[in-house]
Amino acid sequence: MKYTREMDFIKRTIREAYRRYYDRSTISSEKKSRFDIVTNIDKSIENLVINEIHRLYPNDRIISEEYHWRSDIQGRTWTIDPIDGTSNMANNIPLYGIQCALIENNTIVLSLIFLPRLREMFTAIDNRGVYMNGKRVRVIERDQMNAVVSFGDFSHKNLDAAKMEHETMISLSKKVAKIRMFGSAAIDLAYVAAGKSDGAVILTKNLWDIAPGILLCREAGALVANLLGQPHRFGDSGLVVAANQRILDDIIGSIPKGVSLLHT
Repeated sequence: MKYTREMDFIKRTIREAYRRYYDRSTISSEKKSRFDIVTNIDKSIENLVINEIHRLYPNDRIISEEYHWRSDIQGRTWTIDPIDGTSNMANNIPLYGIQCALIENNTIVLSLIFLPRLREMFTAIDNRGVYMNGKRVRVIERDQMNAVVSFGDFSHKNLDAAKMEHETMISLSKKVAKIRMFGSAAIDLAYVAAGKSDGAVILTKNLWDIAPGILLCREAGALVANLLGQPHRFGDSGLVVAANQRILDDIIGSIPKGVSLLHT
């Protein structure tokens, strides 16, 4: 079946990269910006995955967090986030993951999110459903009074976005049961797809952060939108996913007016 070979390849490669390079006794970090770090583990995992893609699929393009973040989508393009939730990993918090996606003809056709410390692997191929450790999963229908919605980290670079996110959380907290911040977009999106949570709001355009989870959520039956409640497109600076229309409406209705400034 189409993309089965690529899925087997990326599952094998991600597991091997983590097994080879994750070692807490040798972890070292450096500053990417004032509030952001990268570790030797991030870099080593990304290098291995890039090299393996180039070896097996030499004509494919790559967009990745550390080394190919300026690339754009052309033809077949892989996204790589070697550690999503680096600060969690560096502080021995198990909420982090490795995530990859394959985009072809501007469509996400394959995705994988691996949460190694939680022993969970989420996989999806376009129009074939989403699986956690080989078992098919879907969103769960919960009402707002029992719903859990998570948010991505506050932006240190865009204070307007941080303010908007904070105001949205306060407003939404009056409509749903719980608000969470896991510190990893991989977990935010995978957990909606698996029915462990009910919605997520992530303010980024970075495809390595969101492309894998977008496909997982779509294949699990979630709604995938931008901050205006319209279908999400590459380049939108905000991503909202929800298990059902009621929760999506509550999230969108909690976002302050005037968020168009985030859509550049």
